[in-house]
Amino acid sequence: MAHRNEWVVIGISGVTCGGKTSLSNRLRDVIVPVYIFHQDKYFYPDDSPHHVKCGTLDHNNYDILSSVDMDSLYKDVCSTMDGDDKSHESNQLDGDDKFKIAGKKFLIVEGFTVLNFEPIVKLCDFSYYFVLEYGECAARRCFRVYDPPDIPGYFETCVWPEHLKYRAQIEKDHRVKILDGTAQNSLEIVLSDLNSLLKT
Repeated sequence: MAHRNEWVVIGISGVTCGGKTSLSNRLRDVIVPVYIFHQDKYFYPDDSPHHVKCGTLDHNNYDILSSVDMDSLYKDVCSTMDGDDKSHESNQLDGDDKFKIAGKKFLIVEGFTVLNFEPIVKLCDFSYYFVLEYGECAARRCFRVYDPPDIPGYFETCVWPEHLKYRAQIEKDHRVKILDGTAQNSLEIVLSDLNSLLKT
């Protein structure tokens, strides 16, 4: 397991439409080598018995941790750290404009509840959680297309209440840094934190 010390693991989580994937993509372009995992790839199939209905709506609740096969995500992350690459995308193209640390590889795990799953949090060297106010989040969600698509009332009944529940857990966790989803400095914050590793 000693070779896991080669890895710097970054967890990026938070509210829907808060900027998780955008930050992951920006990091992919500037740090090397980097391997990325998306929690959304691990949703159980629509007809899975793992799903529960959302209140009185005839719709699965996709905004709870149990809707995702977190054990498989964790297993794939660990496999990658042990030398068997299971990542969804990676960037190993070096260059003078890239951020790198000699002898280190970066791994990013992003998704709406990845930091509410303790095995993932324990792997993370740096953890970030995006937040938005209700109105901004609802407005952004209107422009997103989901499969299956949101039905009327789903945001108000499931998405936002579940987010508040998970956010409350995160806000008690000193390991996680809260990021404002309306700010433009998330990349700079992460790079500054990574830069601190160069000084140790």
